[in-house]
Amino acid sequence: MKSKRVLTAVLDEQDGVSSGRCLSERAFPPCSEMLVHNIDMHYHAGRERPEGTTLDQFIQHARISGRRVVGLTDHLGKYNGDNAEGTSYKPTMEGFGQYRRDMERVQKNFPDLRLFLAPEIGPWGRPRDLCRTLKDLSDFFICEAAFPSHTSISKNTKELVEKIRETREIMELTGKPAYIAHPFRSAINLRLIKYDLEPWVTESNHKGKENFLPEELNKFFLLDIERVGRAAAEMNVPLEVNGNTQFRIRSSNLPAPLQMVWSAFKTLKICGCELVPGSDQHGFTVGVGRIGGAVPADCFDFLGITASDMPLVRRLLMQRGDNIIRTA
Repeated sequence: MKSKRVLTAVLDEQDGVSSGRCLSERAFPPCSEMLVHNIDMHYHAGRERPEGTTLDQFIQHARISGRRVVGLTDHLGKYNGDNAEGTSYKPTMEGFGQYRRDMERVQKNFPDLRLFLAPEIGPWGRPRDLCRTLKDLSDFFICEAAFPSHTSISKNTKELVEKIRETREIMELTGKPAYIAHPFRSAINLRLIKYDLEPWVTESNHKGKENFLPEELNKFFLLDIERVGRAAAEMNVPLEVNGNTQFRIRSSNLPAPLQMVWSAFKTLKICGCELVPGSDQHGFTVGVGRIGGAVPADCFDFLGITASDMPLVRRLLMQRGDNIIRTA
């Protein structure tokens, strides 16, 4: 892997990043002409980007990797007293404000992109904890749910439904959109990442994405998926299809878990739940090609969801004055 200093030099040389330089004169397209991979609502680029890189470079990477709508974020805890050294912004709300101002500066250099900012609020964050400054600085909010049990479907489902309710409360308190991040991440970490794979997981049948029974999905994800989908639909709270979660699944080399997560998202869609795309990228490298996080566009293709089928994205774009469909 290249050093951070070399990475910065390569980015500058290859991509033409320079202060105040307009990188594109192309017009921003209407939502109806975009593809799903053009939309990434979960892109870490503030205190969580590697030391020595700039927001300009992160947005240039977003642009050349096909993104047109980018939801910038960082974990809120990074601006709540995290004293890690060598980061770009102060570990306070003042630092989050710096992130916002940096985004607005960079936006001027990328007229063919739309940049938005959201904090990623951890599982224990509550609506009443959001300060006025955070509400004012944010375009939308990303909310994580806790996963209290390694065995109880009912406990995990209750926690996620409660987080959906709290996310709805944030939407009502702020008048801004919000969504639930990576709803299946904790189950994937449990089944495939943090512990030894159990034999029944390894031996799960390769059934195809349409053929898993509800009880099979509920057992694997330790959630009542239909109940979660109904709650999200009733409260009009979107859930995220997260690229990093699917990367973790693909890394297991097992076909069934990926088929199951797509099947679970189909259940959520059938329940009427809105789904939002996010890569959850935290960094990237330049070497043999470019390595970073990906928006799980293939999952949306399977679900039959297009870039026009995302009310949260449409709302944000309309608030910026962008057309959703081409009018002339």
